[in-house]
Amino acid sequence: MTTASPAEGLSAILMGRDEEGFLPLSLPPLARVADEIIFVDTGSSDRTLEIVRQFGCRVWHRPWDNDFSAPKNLALEHARFRWILNVDCDEVLQEDPDWRARILGQCRASNAPAWIVRIDNRMANGNILPSQALRLFRNDARIRFANPVHEGIADSIYRHWPGVPPEKIDLCLVHHGYSAGLNPEKIRRNVAILRQWVARDPGTVYGQYKLGMNLRFLGSTSEGLYHLEQAVALADRDPDRDSLTFLEELIPAAYRASLEAGLPEKAETIKRIVSAWCQTDPHKDCHP
Repeated sequence: MTTASPAEGLSAILMGRDEEGFLPLSLPPLARVADEIIFVDTGSSDRTLEIVRQFGCRVWHRPWDNDFSAPKNLALEHARFRWILNVDCDEVLQEDPDWRARILGQCRASNAPAWIVRIDNRMANGNILPSQALRLFRNDARIRFANPVHEGIADSIYRHWPGVPPEKIDLCLVHHGYSAGLNPEKIRRNVAILRQWVARDPGTVYGQYKLGMNLRFLGSTSEGLYHLEQAVALADRDPDRDSLTFLEELIPAAYRASLEAGLPEKAETIKRIVSAWCQTDPHKDCHP
């Protein structure tokens, strides 16, 4: 279990099943900077467990039950150090010689509960699609993962640290999961979980956004646009909209989807909504 006063240092956490193709890339940089690596296995039948043990990972097991948050929360229960770095098996930490001292020094000097990390998504055509996510955070029992798929800690952060926004940090994870093209099998799995989530909670902005994006990846463009529009409408009514770090991806995606569907009036509606948001914050980027 997480202790009341974790030791100074960094715990890296991962979960997965049958990840022997990616782990030889992702584990070496983590082994060089983390004080421990915790891996939760959800039923591997390949060399995954052999590989993680070669790198000295602390290993736990949890049966897969269509919930990505549960294995990550199990990892948090066993993390022994003050700072947590959440990494997917197909992501590689970009290092520099003073990475550990620089990053942990910034964490110690800040009151923020979590930090926004850049994700460089390497696509099959060689392009880099940038995004961002809350991946570095304090080892605190109040911080736990939510969402059955595309799991994250944002709900915990904004519930328990209102008015203390996460900070950006000069840290990058390179995501290789799309480098061989999108995996239709994984996307269909995610869509099934997302449909169940949105059916239970139609007011989830993030769930609607991710369902829309995944449906578009599968070619269901009109249904995907519907869910992206739902996400924009929900964000427009959300009093804590500024805490939604994924808006920088949602808004352009919904705008482009409207234009691609031959619906310029819907694209203009999205532009008007975003412009209204920006009237209260002149520093925002008001262009979809």
